[in-house]
Amino acid sequence: MAYCAFAPSAPPQYSELKMTLYTNKEVYRSGPDQNGVTITERSNMGTTWVFSWPVADGPTPDANIVGQLQGTSVQVANTPVVVYHYSLGLVFEDKRFNGSTLQIQGTSQINGEWSIVGGTGQLTMAMGL
Repeated sequence: MAYCAFAPSAPPQYSELKMTLYTNKEVYRSGPDQNGVTITERSNMGTTWVFSWPVADGPTPDANIVGQLQGTSVQVANTPVVVYHYSLGLVFEDKRFNGSTLQIQGTSQINGEWSIVGGTGQLTMAMGL
């Protein structure tokens, strides 16, 4: 028989961090700068992509790149609109969060917002939108 004991602990401490980041769903490039590939292609649902897109701190072309959005996208519906489900990791490369990640998932239906379901490094156990 196994026993376990839990030591009392203080409630978790949370702090709020607000960031607005931008990525362009780029056309896939091939060659040495390849940034994505179509894994499966279906006429209706199930088309799957794997990609790595740059993430910037602003919407303009001269904005600073802060990391890479890497993951997969699967077409999950096409009526009345095409809907994709994303499973992503945002890997930070900037000075402030270098090496930290955010784990992100969700569908593309709501204003381009995805759920943050975890993180690593300085963003360990992150959650939110």
